[in-house]
Amino acid sequence: MTRSLTVVALLLCLGAPRALAQTTFKTGSLVIPMDTSYQDNGMLKAYGLLYALLKAGVPVHWVIKAKKALGDVDLTASCKDFKTPGATFSHGYRGGPFVIEADHAAKAGPIISAWQGTNAAVVVHLTQADTTGRTARLLSAAPTIAVIGDGNEDIAFKYMNAAGIPDRLGALWTKTSPDVLSIAEVAGPTTTKHNDGALFRPSGQPGYCQIMTMHWGVNQVVAEVVAEYRAFLQFPVHMMAECQAVNAIENHANGRFITTTGFLIDNNVKDTGPFSYLNQDTPFVQLDGVYNLVGGSERAYSLPVGGKYHDQNVVMIKDAATTLGQRSIWMTGYIDGKCTLTEDAPICFAGVGKVSYLGGHQYAIALPISANPDTQGTRLFLNSLFEAGCATAEGQPTLSLVKFGPAWTASDTITYTLSYQNPGPGPALEVTLSDPLPAGAAFVSATG
Repeated sequence: MTRSLTVVALLLCLGAPRALAQTTFKTGSLVIPMDTSYQDNGMLKAYGLLYALLKAGVPVHWVIKAKKALGDVDLTASCKDFKTPGATFSHGYRGGPFVIEADHAAKAGPIISAWQGTNAAVVVHLTQADTTGRTARLLSAAPTIAVIGDGNEDIAFKYMNAAGIPDRLGALWTKTSPDVLSIAEVAGPTTTKHNDGALFRPSGQPGYCQIMTMHWGVNQVVAEVVAEYRAFLQFPVHMMAECQAVNAIENHANGRFITTTGFLIDNNVKDTGPFSYLNQDTPFVQLDGVYNLVGGSERAYSLPVGGKYHDQNVVMIKDAATTLGQRSIWMTGYIDGKCTLTEDAPICFAGVGKVSYLGGHQYAIALPISANPDTQGTRLFLNSLFEAGCATAEGQPTLSLVKFGPAWTASDTITYTLSYQNPGPGPALEVTLSDPLPAGAAFVSATG
């Protein structure tokens, strides 16, 4: 019997680039303010709301003006309050607001209402007219987070718990949270294979989006951990270090992630500055108001004579009295300078990781943030959780699937061939491929 078949071809794409583009936000879009005018008391929990939205699959635009200076307006919109609608008002949003397109507002609404029910200080606005803003990042995935147990992991717990970002079990972060990794777990069982530690799955793909090290003593550094970090950063992931952990990692021979020769510690900088704010249109440095540095064994970092940054654009905040490369406080860059951070450069699609370094031992979580500038460093930390490629649409896998079959056959046995690949920068994890049989057909065998 002759059966007539149709060749089936299916292309599934995830993570089409949207960032660094002007986006029109239709009436009914939702804005999460990130400036002190409206979010002064809800600044940290606003990041928890962002996490909850991404966890539920709601895409969020991080809107930041191009060629921005500190305090510039990123988005101007006519709005009403989401929780208690009243008169319409116009506001110039600063500090990198988060925006949910109107098409996703119905899905986002119940999440926002539930969040505001237990976090009353968090403000959300509803747009009353179309408006346009620059999408600096299109966030599409809640980051999976690991914290290394370096003896000061409670600093990271403090920051994330203050924001309402839970551990994998949905609970507060504590030393017993499942993704608090010991030094030995990160190092793995060998010193010859650098992707056999806890940061990786058995397949060699990363098991996390983020790893953070808050204060790792330079005399405690384990060479294999830094080597595992280097292997981890070959994917669109993020590693964040604070205070002495910066020295422990960057100055190690397996490190040198953003410099050629490591750093010198230069603590000759005042807590209140003045500071220079660079690359202000990058998500990592979004803040509103005054920033204060805090105490610690490592507060600022300088390049030694002959030392260089792999990318000269990595410095976000530095002592205003110095030249570039001296007394840097907040830095971020792609590993080995494989991509550059400039105002007009496209986002790196090479699938490489980012590194962030923050001076100061432990920032505050007190609010309102306008009266507690020591809390701004916590906000910088939270920025870094969401900016890495693994949290953005640009860093997601791009899956393609094509199914081939004969146009016709006289045989009762038919062979189909499925061809699939992931040319995107992000690893495709926990993917299941299924192919339902046509009605009346029975499965015989399969390969691969």
